[in-house]
Amino acid sequence: MNTNKIVIYVTIIAITLIIAVPTFYKVININQQRLNEVNEKLVTENAFRCYYEGKCQNKIVTLNELYNLGYITQDIVNPKTKEIYSKDSYVEISLNEMKLTYK
Repeated sequence: MNTNKIVIYVTIIAITLIIAVPTFYKVININQQRLNEVNEKLVTENAFRCYYEGKCQNKIVTLNELYNLGYITQDIVNPKTKEIYSKDSYVEISLNEMKLTYK
């Protein structure tokens, strides 16, 4: 009787883990993707603002320019690797869209 209870408990724990672990990883990946989208939006919007305010003269705006001009005050970090993006990363501004390239 005691062994049956142990088997039932182990089975319940195993089923819970089988359901919880993939869900946990999915939530983490979605969160990292959203953080990356937030970073992209922050950089592209500030590059656009810098260009149209006339402080950034070229249509290619680097992170370094945005840092130096005060448009971005904190380091932009890759949410998956936790590495800081290079200051040589840039946003290319065109009439139809803005393209962000990380280096």
